[in-house]
Amino acid sequence: MKFALLGADSESCLLVQAAADLGHEIVWYGDVAQVDRATHPWLATADQGDDWETLFDRDVCDFVIVGQGDTPATRRVEQVIQLVRIGRPLLITFPLDESVLSYYEIDMARLDSGAVLYHFNPLVSQTNRIEEFATWIRDGHPQLGAIEQVICERPLAERSRENDLWHFARDVELLDNIAGPLDRLGALGSPDESATYSGLSVQLLGKSQVPVRWSVGPADQSPLPSLTFIGQQGRARFEFDESGVFRSSEGSAPDDLSQTTAPTECLNRFIAALDTPSVSKTTWLAALRAMELTDTIEISLRRGRMIDVHRQQLTEELSFRGTMSAWGCGVLMVLPPLLLLAGWFAELLGLPIANYWAHGLFAILALFLLIQFAPKLLLRKKVPPEV
Repeated sequence: MKFALLGADSESCLLVQAAADLGHEIVWYGDVAQVDRATHPWLATADQGDDWETLFDRDVCDFVIVGQGDTPATRRVEQVIQLVRIGRPLLITFPLDESVLSYYEIDMARLDSGAVLYHFNPLVSQTNRIEEFATWIRDGHPQLGAIEQVICERPLAERSRENDLWHFARDVELLDNIAGPLDRLGALGSPDESATYSGLSVQLLGKSQVPVRWSVGPADQSPLPSLTFIGQQGRARFEFDESGVFRSSEGSAPDDLSQTTAPTECLNRFIAALDTPSVSKTTWLAALRAMELTDTIEISLRRGRMIDVHRQQLTEELSFRGTMSAWGCGVLMVLPPLLLLAGWFAELLGLPIANYWAHGLFAILALFLLIQFAPKLLLRKKVPPEV
């Protein structure tokens, strides 16, 4: 297959190399200023373009790998939305943007077009090991018994708001696969923002009712993040790297995990989704769930309590209702006092309309309520594409 690269970062370059190793051909690339050309020979075999709209042409390539590059995140999101709307298959590095609204908008475009849309989070690539962890949560560990708590510790040299939330979004997708679906979140931190994110701790709870704790700390001993399962008879601790390979504290990873790379696994699943009707056409809902939980951290810090995370897809009808609710609040705050004031002035001036201001208020409110039925009349029902 022919593919293109829109935006180079460390992980989109890994995906490009994996695709080339699998025999796919890169034919176009853009926004790759940060790539070292000496270590990426594929740059010499493809066309470089400044006009990303070239990718609208289906004859140019079969799919597009999207990374951050030097383009601002908001602009990159706009590009992704336009490509998804016309049905272009995309494989996107994650997280793409820190705003959960961007993920909702992309998902709305996906629902409209049915495009194949995958995201790349290497931490969830080792599906066999993750399924094993999930079995421990559900049925208990063979030696440790029932699992009572899961702890994920992330050492970071730079503990800032942006870096913490970026890593949490990736880690929480892993935790959601193991102990989820996670639907309650409570964040602990200092009132001082810098202190909050230098020692951020997040408590999570889901359907399994096994408490999950995620925290950041200094990279003083091991630079690798760890995942610890605390059971009735002891604990099992694993370290994992950014390629998603888990290593027990008692030894190295099994050979079958060490030989498998996350980019290759992701590419294989993505290509299968393009070729096989029965394969899921998207992983975007998992990315959206991770960003919903990430977005809830600051809400929890502000309110100082656990927050329930209600998951739902943003549709045209829900978007319309939200907009109308906002307008409704404005109408109820402004219109009645304004009409009362207008009626009072009209009565002072002896104008005949003074007797009809209440009728005008009633008519406007009735019209506003009737507009609420517009989605049922104007927005046609859509059957969501297979996911």
